[in-house]
Formats: sequence, structure tokens, C-alpha cells
Amino acid sequence: MKRSAARARDAIEFARDQRAAANEFAQAVWQWVRHRKICGQKFRREYPVPPYTADFCCVELKLILEIDGAEHLTETGQQRDRVRDEGLAGQGYRVARISGFDVVRDGRQVLERIVQEVKRRMKELGAPSPLTPLPETGRGEKEK
Repeated sequence: MKRSAARARDAIEFARDQRAAANEFAQAVWQWVRHRKICGQKFRREYPVPPYTADFCCVELKLILEIDGAEHLTETGQQRDRVRDEGLAGQGYRVARISGFDVVRDGRQVLERIVQEVKRRMKELGAPSPLTPLPETGRGEKEK
């Protein structure tokens, strides 16, 4: 069976290596987004989106979370990020860049931003919200 470029053996190995070497910023964000904790959406870690590998990706929403360290603050890093973001946008992905330092400094605010990014993307794509409560009737309760 032929593998897609995203599932190529080299891409998988690279992703495994990245997961094993994840910094404290990425580890914290992973604990927040794993197991469908954010609006019921599944995120994958170090997900190949050829020719790149996304830090975190919600495939269903085509939403990528990039956790930026110090190397992203340089002029060269910012230029590289712009090119990367444009390439991913050309494939239909929305990229949300989050400062790794903010993850450590104000995790609650970063978590709220991630929730807002997910909700915004769900709205853009018309995805149903799992947070919508059921109407009072229809839950097995008798109408009065």
C-alpha cells in the first residue's frame, strides 16, 4: 500500500522525534488540548502537513497551533514563519501562533485564547458546537 506524503516514513519518524524532545511549552499545551478537552475537538501532536510539521493540529477544523520559542522572535524566524503560514493557508489551514513564554507566564489566558480560536474556526466552518445544551423538552422531562 502506498503512503501519502503526510504518512511517509521519514515524516512519521521526524514527528516521533519532535514529540520526544518537546519543550515545557509544548508539554503544557498538549495537556490542555489532548483527549478532546477543547470544545470536543481532537488535536494531534507534531502532525505532518507537508512540507511542514505542525506543533498541534485539529485536522477536522484545519486549525494549527504553533508554540513559538525564542528562535521565532528573530527577524529570520519571523520571515520563516510568514512563509510557512502562507503555505499552510494555501492548503486551507488557519495558523494560530502562541508565544511559549506566554504559556508559562499566563497559562490561563493562553488556554482561553486557544478556546476562542477553536470556537472561531468552528463558526467559520459551520461546525456544530458540542457545547450547545439540549432544549429542556426532549431530555425525558415532562412538560408542565
